[in-house]
Amino acid sequence: MSFLGKIIICILFLLSSTLAKAQTTNHQAYSVFVLSIAKYSNWPVHEGEFKIVVVGKSKVYDELLRVSAQKDVNGMKLVVTQVEDPSQVGDANIVYISDNKSSHLDDVLKVTQGKAVMVITEREGLFKKGAGFSFVVLDNNALRFDINNTELEKRQIKISKNLSTLANSVI
Repeated sequence: MSFLGKIIICILFLLSSTLAKAQTTNHQAYSVFVLSIAKYSNWPVHEGEFKIVVVGKSKVYDELLRVSAQKDVNGMKLVVTQVEDPSQVGDANIVYISDNKSSHLDDVLKVTQGKAVMVITEREGLFKKGAGFSFVVLDNNALRFDINNTELEKRQIKISKNLSTLANSVI
């Protein structure tokens, strides 16, 4: 990663930490993290649109939708959709599971098994149950994430070493 890339990821990290401290559930901070994770990860060859599917109701969906018109992910147009049923995730690059749908993690993992799909959960600790990333709010209300590299490697998704260094925990 270039020096400029390292600076950008540090700025995004600091910005999202500041946003997360403003309140415990700052959906803008979550969406900044999701987009940063997307930009600093590599999927097997993929062309066309970069698709993020939010499972369940979450204000993160609204934030991602708001920025999707102006943003791209590594040169691909960003498309954000929301579904209620995990069977509807389709050909997503990232599946974001809202807190109120956390019990559907196993269903999401089944429908995305063998595919290069990154699963990110809003609920803490789900990286231990197969999600690639799960968010965690620290005691000081700073937002961080935990990473399951084993799961990401199975799905042929490579993340920047800089993301690993910013993680709260990595398995």
